[in-house]
Amino acid sequence: MSTVEKGNRLEDKFYDYLCDQKNRGDFVYGAHFPGHCKIYKKKKYPCKTREAPVEFDVVIELYGKGRSEPHLYVVFECKNHKGSIPEIYVNDFTSKLNDVFPRSSKGIIVVSTRLQSGAEKSARNRGLGIAKYDENGLDIIADRKGGICAESRFVKSQIFHHQSPAKSLKFSGYHDGKFFGAFDEFLGAFDEFLGAFDEFLGAFDSSLPTNIETGKTVPFLSIEEIQQSTQQLLDKVGYTSGSVDLAKICSTLSIDLISSEKEIRDNDGKIILGSANFENKTIQINAHDNKHRKRFTIGHEIGHFYLRHDRYLRSETIAEADLFIDRESANSYNYERLEIQANTFASELLLPKGIFELKTAEYRDFLGYKNRGHGYIFVDRQRQNLSDYHHLLSLLSDEFDTSKQAIEIKFKKLGLLNDDRGRYS
Repeated sequence: MSTVEKGNRLEDKFYDYLCDQKNRGDFVYGAHFPGHCKIYKKKKYPCKTREAPVEFDVVIELYGKGRSEPHLYVVFECKNHKGSIPEIYVNDFTSKLNDVFPRSSKGIIVVSTRLQSGAEKSARNRGLGIAKYDENGLDIIADRKGGICAESRFVKSQIFHHQSPAKSLKFSGYHDGKFFGAFDEFLGAFDEFLGAFDEFLGAFDSSLPTNIETGKTVPFLSIEEIQQSTQQLLDKVGYTSGSVDLAKICSTLSIDLISSEKEIRDNDGKIILGSANFENKTIQINAHDNKHRKRFTIGHEIGHFYLRHDRYLRSETIAEADLFIDRESANSYNYERLEIQANTFASELLLPKGIFELKTAEYRDFLGYKNRGHGYIFVDRQRQNLSDYHHLLSLLSDEFDTSKQAIEIKFKKLGLLNDDRGRYS
């Protein structure tokens, strides 16, 4: 199949996608009122500069109420290349837009693969939007102005050639300094404008949540709420003590747990530990040597399923760095909140608080720990204290089939550990 044929194929599918949205009464491209849109494919527009008509792949013409001429053109350039999209296409598209619609258009490049880094920079500098469209639909949108409109790590990884793979959001949007991962919540930020759409929204009121929290996509969950969720799940499988049977949990939740013999790495050569597909309800664990990390990865992905993160994700891949995310930064609000919740869930699932505290007390007594005013569990650089501490970690690691590092983190979160090893370093 030639490059032109591939481009036409993407163009046809994307055009059908937009038309289906309009016919269903949905917002076209997730943003435009369907009654004000006309959608065209391969339409030609006159161009004085070139002294010949210019053809565009897909165009949405937007009409104001009572107007016979469009006041805005949303123009899509579809590039279905097997490899990365070079910068020359971005420059050519921008030139055509400026010649035909100098002040009344929004240009968006639709790709099925990725842009080269030079093309990315050129698109940003020229004020173009970028979207990725594939068999799963329109998953990713980079805003036309003001940088990327979804979490930068996610969007870059899915579109731009020089980044590594990460998450896949169903919808991403940006408005007034806030990020959104669901379209209905994005609408919640426009309370003052919703009155104009009452008649339209009334057709599907039942499908919209009644408690939209304006400006927040992923709700905050406290540690107590996550502990309650994990305890409910453990009760479902009849857990009483010891190593948690993760395969049984997956079976109970009708999740297919798949073990792959392949070692998979991202573009930077880092190992991809596993992945989850929320539509197919599968968790795949890739080949790597650390059995405890495999268990934590499974627990992490179970957390995404049980906490209903399928509302925000279609699928996800997990690298080692994802397991250590424990705080949010301003620019990656949704992504990091999802990962923090999944990591906390995994920790609480593999090391249930009540049983963990009980076993810690039991092994602490076995090793002859005494509280001499230094704390419940004390360690410094003295040989005997170090030996007892590592023995305690080993016993609990074997009991729960988790890493010593996970045990130590649990100690710290529960306030059980006084670690004085760094005092004289």
